[in-house]
Amino acid sequence: MLLGVAQVKGKRRDKAELTRQRLLKAAHQEFLDNGFHGATMAAIAQRAGVAGQTVYFVFHTKAELLSAVIDAAVLGDDPPTIPQDTDWWAAMNNADTAEEVLRHFVRGAGPLLARAAQISEVLRAAALADPEARAIFDRHDQLQVTGYRHVVDLASSKGPLRPGLTPETATDLLLTLCGDSTYVQLTTERGWTHEQATAWLADATPNLLLP
Repeated sequence: MLLGVAQVKGKRRDKAELTRQRLLKAAHQEFLDNGFHGATMAAIAQRAGVAGQTVYFVFHTKAELLSAVIDAAVLGDDPPTIPQDTDWWAAMNNADTAEEVLRHFVRGAGPLLARAAQISEVLRAAALADPEARAIFDRHDQLQVTGYRHVVDLASSKGPLRPGLTPETATDLLLTLCGDSTYVQLTTERGWTHEQATAWLADATPNLLLP
């Protein structure tokens, strides 16, 4: 009897997770197509093939759903992994020179930018007018700042930064060069391929941050 109850609960969890993943994929495309303010929970439910109230039950608000979409894009799905637990992050930490640190970072972060940059820019635009979206943007931004500052500190432990750069300004430059806005501008607005963008960034970043 106990085993039967456990199996039922397990099936329910699996079904709930499948529904959540369908909602995340549907919301990702809806936000890209219509922006934060143009997207509706009803349209997301229709894309996912679920009842409208299901979206609210799982995510409560549209801003919370957008935050979850960004988290899913950052982590990926093969399996979901925070950057700090990836092989490329470990290779970056074990690099011998500052230049190798930065090149490992750019190449490793490239697939993450490909998944998350466009949807992150949707959140950036939403934050201009929506207080809840602003709070979520600030939280995501701080996580990114912390991660990028680790990269700068790691690089500067292997060799000096370019004269005149402090760790703070170097972090700002890294956030600008290898951030969502620059990636979207290169690959979407200017028509660069992902490979062209990451190759250029892998060369430009050490040249701008190091002597």
